[in-house]
Amino acid sequence: MTTATVMRFSAIPLGMAATAALLLVMATLIQVDYVYTEPEASVDIGKVVMPDTTIKTILPDLLARPEAPPAPPETPQITDEVVVEVVDPGRFTPQFPAQRDATLEVGLAQPGDYLPIVKVAPQYPRTALKRGMEGEVVVSFTVTRTGATRNVTVLQANTLDGTPTSVFNSAAIKAAERFKYKPRIENGTPLEVHGVKNRFIFSLD
Repeated sequence: MTTATVMRFSAIPLGMAATAALLLVMATLIQVDYVYTEPEASVDIGKVVMPDTTIKTILPDLLARPEAPPAPPETPQITDEVVVEVVDPGRFTPQFPAQRDATLEVGLAQPGDYLPIVKVAPQYPRTALKRGMEGEVVVSFTVTRTGATRNVTVLQANTLDGTPTSVFNSAAIKAAERFKYKPRIENGTPLEVHGVKNRFIFSLD
């Protein structure tokens, strides 16, 4: 009998023995002594009652209207006009209405009002004279505590037919810077007045 034949016949009994051993091991593993234990009786803790609560949400009054800001001071209107008329362009001499007596004005005005004392007529621009242009300029400025003017700015400048132009601006600003006023007085203290306006009219007769 050859070696291969001997190994074939001996493998079958060995396989059967190994299978039996595995089955024995598995039976041993699943064998458990189980003991049933009665559960403990439940404990009655009674009804749980939550107290009544009220949730109140406090929010800031976002819709409350803010306090109205104080009303801005009334803007002074145009105080006067300075008219510059040229009768003979060859001999230009500024002509403007005679200034009223400053002493009389102080007596008639309400106490504390600011009053014009000196108003200087502007020089008629030579460019406008050569072109035969007429126009008007409205300026705004601040009357200081000493009665001088400050921050002169042009609000409107145009020819007398309504065409915008800047040819008269420089002359109007220089003249307004030389104005003198009686300052506004309140409780014995001089105050500045903002937004005072004046119109310059440049015309050729």
